[in-house]
Amino acid sequence: MATAVAARSPAGKALLAVGGVLVAGGGAYYFSHIGTVKQLEKEQGALATKSFVAKGKCKRAESDILESESLIKALQQQTDLDMRAITAISQELEAAKLKVQQLEAQQRQKEKDVQRMRADAVKAQQQRDQARSDVQRFRQEAALAEKAAAALDEQVAAARRQLNPLNHPLVRDFYKR
Repeated sequence: MATAVAARSPAGKALLAVGGVLVAGGGAYYFSHIGTVKQLEKEQGALATKSFVAKGKCKRAESDILESESLIKALQQQTDLDMRAITAISQELEAAKLKVQQLEAQQRQKEKDVQRMRADAVKAQQQRDQARSDVQRFRQEAALAEKAAAALDEQVAAARRQLNPLNHPLVRDFYKR
């Protein structure tokens, strides 16, 4: 009813007209901006989705970083262990090389000893052969000396017999007659 009264009076009509214009202008303003608001809200939603996706990617990247750091740490520890193992193996290798050198030196010394012993054996064989030859020669000399000694014994015996004046050849010839 109040609208009906206001609509009949000229001020009411003016008020209604101004109200209508305001409502129509507000509606036009509303409708002109609602598209912008919807566009901004749409962009806001897209940005929220983009932000959510980026945060997810960030969490995955942080997780990947942690996994990478864990892997790096494990690899560094394994590298350290392997380096210690390499050092130990290198030391063992050096010790083995030293042992090989020592064994090679011992082998060379033994080979020299064998050569020296072979030379000594050849020399000993030569000395043995010389000694056998000397033994044979000395036996021959001894046999000759024994023969000479026997002959000399006969000469000594003959000379002793001649010491007795009765055994003189002239005296014997005299008695034989």
